[in-house]
Amino acid sequence: GKRITDADIRAVAEHVIGKLPAEKRVVEIKEIIVNTGNTITPTASVRLLVKGEERVGSSVGVGPVDAAINAIRNSLSEAQELKLKEFHLDAITGGSDALAEVTIKLEDKKGNLYISKGVKEDVVLASVEAMINGINKYFLKKGY
Repeated sequence: GKRITDADIRAVAEHVIGKLPAEKRVVEIKEIIVNTGNTITPTASVRLLVKGEERVGSSVGVGPVDAAINAIRNSLSEAQELKLKEFHLDAITGGSDALAEVTIKLEDKKGNLYISKGVKEDVVLASVEAMINGINKYFLKKGY
């Protein structure tokens, strides 16, 4: 098994504290499938719940994270104004099984910023979690 470090615990705690409570989340990720490789175009398909309504989207990208984020955006017409202004990835601990912490900054057309994080052992899933958390913050501000 993996040894849990203080850095792992801190990262997970910060993530949990920064996540909106379930009743305030408009968007939930139900499923994501990402395909990538050296001879194929990275593609992603997502299944989301938006206020209980199922939405699906798919897209391609320059890599698996880009494809996943594009697929989320394609399934959420209500969030098209959001621009990804910043994306930052940190490995919390060493090793190939390290926790990945993704911090993103989204901006709406009025210049409001939505900063969110995702923490997972998988870089793509941490990125998706950060994006969904940011979109939920945007929807909360909009009263959606």
